[in-house]
Amino acid sequence: MVSPGQLYLLAVTVMALVALAAAAPVLLGIAREGRERLRRGGPDLRAAPAETEAQSDSSDRRCRHCGAENAGEFAYCRECAGPL
Repeated sequence: MVSPGQLYLLAVTVMALVALAAAAPVLLGIAREGRERLRRGGPDLRAAPAETEAQSDSSDRRCRHCGAENAGEFAYCRECAGPL
C-alpha cells in the first residue's frame, strides 16, 4: 500500500520534472544568446541600468506578444520570454 506521503512526493516530483521540461527551451535559448554575446563581445550586462538604457534607446524593440519594450540586442522578451 502506498502512503499519502509517498503519493505527495511522487506528485511533487512529477510536477517539478514537467516544469523543467517546459522551461528547458527558454533556458537553452538564453544560454545560446549569452554565449553568442560573449563571442561577439557584446555589452557588459553588469553596467548600471541608466547606462544600458542610454546606450540602447535608439534600438528598442516592442514585443509582438505582450507589447513590452525590449533592448535591441535581446532575442527574447524581458516580460513574457517570447522570441522577438
